[in-house]
Amino acid sequence: MAETVRQVPPRYGVPEHVFHPRLGSYGRRLSAALAPVLLTVLAVGMIYYRRPAGPVTGALAFLALVGLVVAYVYLRPALAVLTPGFVLVSRWVGFRAVPRERIARVVTVEKLLPPTGKGRGRPYLWFVTETGRCALALDGTVWDARSLDEIARVSGAQHVNFTRATPAQVREHWPRLVSWRVRYPRVRYAASSLALLGVIGLLVWWAVAHGSP
Repeated sequence: MAETVRQVPPRYGVPEHVFHPRLGSYGRRLSAALAPVLLTVLAVGMIYYRRPAGPVTGALAFLALVGLVVAYVYLRPALAVLTPGFVLVSRWVGFRAVPRERIARVVTVEKLLPPTGKGRGRPYLWFVTETGRCALALDGTVWDARSLDEIARVSGAQHVNFTRATPAQVREHWPRLVSWRVRYPRVRYAASSLALLGVIGLLVWWAVAHGSP
């Protein structure tokens, strides 16, 4: 897993600027990781207290593993690196790299509000191509506003900043920039929540029906 600047492949050049999320961002990261952590605790608790039959234990163990993986996605060390020719962001395996020549501008939002315009919002950054598409994005769930502003500044590209904006307001300027996950967070959250509740309900029923007394 790419977590340190020493892991940047030499073909991308010598790192000029290295960024990590500041400690202030961990509040949002912990909040995002709370649900998968609770899922893991629930699954492990059911295995420990109910001691269900083999297939159910396997399913619960898999569910606990999924919860741990999702929580780690939010809590793992994050890294952004700028070299003379590339912008790199760490991922599970290696780095996602974008040539700096592809980046026409950088768009940041200090507080990207929910589509309704109500709520606290979170910072966001897009590296935008000449055609208005997203080359790379940094989500404020992991990154803090100050780090994103510094990344935009040292990138050397034209910087467009919104103090507060909804996804729709950003799309007024760049219609192909904002992904559907950002435009429709409630649909994504509802679908994932319903799926999670359905799986938990099924496993609870299975554990009670087939577990040892």
